[in-house]
Amino acid sequence: MATNTPYLAGWALTEITPDIPCHMGGYGDRSGLANATHDPLYAHALALGTQEQPWVVIICDLIGIDEAMVHEVRRRIVQQFPGASVWLGATHTHSGPDVARSLSFRQEQSDPVIQEHCIAGASRAAISALAHMHPVWVKRASGVINGIASNRDHPDKSADLALDVLCFYDTDKPQAQPSALFASFPCHPTVLDASNLALSADLAGAYRRQLHALLGEDTWLGLATGAAGDISTRHMRQGQGFDELERLGRMLAEQAYALLPAARPLRLDPPRIRDAVVALEQKEPLAPGKIAAYIQSVQARMSTERQMGNIAQARTQETVLQGLQAAQHRSLAQGEQVHNVAVSVALLGECALVAVPGELYNDLGAQIKRDSERFVLLLGYTNGYVGYIPTRAAYAEMDYEVLMSPFAPGSGERLVNALGTLLRQG
Repeated sequence: MATNTPYLAGWALTEITPDIPCHMGGYGDRSGLANATHDPLYAHALALGTQEQPWVVIICDLIGIDEAMVHEVRRRIVQQFPGASVWLGATHTHSGPDVARSLSFRQEQSDPVIQEHCIAGASRAAISALAHMHPVWVKRASGVINGIASNRDHPDKSADLALDVLCFYDTDKPQAQPSALFASFPCHPTVLDASNLALSADLAGAYRRQLHALLGEDTWLGLATGAAGDISTRHMRQGQGFDELERLGRMLAEQAYALLPAARPLRLDPPRIRDAVVALEQKEPLAPGKIAAYIQSVQARMSTERQMGNIAQARTQETVLQGLQAAQHRSLAQGEQVHNVAVSVALLGECALVAVPGELYNDLGAQIKRDSERFVLLLGYTNGYVGYIPTRAAYAEMDYEVLMSPFAPGSGERLVNALGTLLRQG
C-alpha cells in the first residue's frame, strides 16, 4: 500500500425513499401505486479530486433521472462548492418512484413533491461527500461475474459481464478491508416483476445488503449500472420474488468480495472532465402494415412459449410485443430528425469514468473498455436519459431494445467513437 500515492476522496449516502402511495417507475404492465417499502432507496455520492476543483458522482436508486433533475442538483451543489463538477445517475431499479418524464409511460407529469424529495436527497449526499474529502489509498479490482446475467434476448451470445471496482482505504486506518467501494456492473437490476408494488432498490440494494454482511455496515458501497442495454437476469433467475432477489444479490456480493484480495494499487490524478455532444439521427419508422404483421407473429410465438413452460423465452416475446406496440404509436407522431446526446468522461490518471445518458448495448461498452489504456468504469443512466443505444448489428433482429430505440443504425458506434476521442485526450 505504501507505493501508492494518497488521494482525496469522500463518500456519503442519503435515504430518498418517498412516502407511499406513489407512482412507480417501469415499463410494460406495471401499474398501480407503491403500497409498501421492502427496502429503502438511497442516493450514494462519491467525491474525488482536490478541494478547489472536486468532482462528485451521485447514483440514485431510481429508474432514471432527466436533464432537469441534473441541472437542479448541479445548481444546488455549486452554490456551496463553486469549483465542483457534478454527475447524477440512476441504478435503473423499476421498483422505485417515477420521477423522470423521459422514462415515464404515464401521461401526467411526475409528482413534483417526490421529485424534489429525490433532488434534495441527492444534493445532500453530494455536499456531505464533498465536505468529508480526506486522504485515501486507492486500488482497482475487476473480474467476470457468473450466474447473475446474460444477454436477455439471445442468452447464448457472449457478453462482457465484469464487475469493475474502485477500492478506497483510509490512510489513517490501516486495515485489510476497504472503507468504500464504488463498482459498475452491466446488468439491468430488475429481478422483481411487474406485480411488485413494494419500493425496492432491487438487485443493487440486495448486493449492498449482502456485501455489508461480509464487510461490515461501516463500509460505503456504491453500485452503478454499466453497459446493460441488452443484459439482464432474465435467463438466470429462478423466480421474481424477494427470496430470489436475495439469492442473486448474495451471489453478486460474494463474487465481489472474492475480488478484493487481488486488488491492485491505482494512481489517480485530479479529475479532468471532458464533454461532447453527439448528433445522432432518428431511425426510419416501421410501416404500419409491417408492424401489424409482426404483432400477430409475436403473439403466436409468445403463446407457444407459455404453453411449453418457457417462462424466460415468453417474457422475451412479451417485451418484443411491447416494443412493437410502442413503435405503432410512435410511427404516427412527428419526431425530431436529430437527437443531440451529451456524453462525459472523467479522466483520473490511470482510471476513467464514462457517463452515458441511456442504455448502451454491452458490446459497445466492451469496445470502450477494450480500446482505452485506462481502467474504465462505465456509468449508464447518467446525466439524463435518451433511450436504448444498440449496436449496428442488432438492427437485424426485431428485439424490444431496437424497437424502443429512437436512433438510426450506426448511432451506437458513433457514440463510442466520440467517447474514445475523449478518453484519448491528455
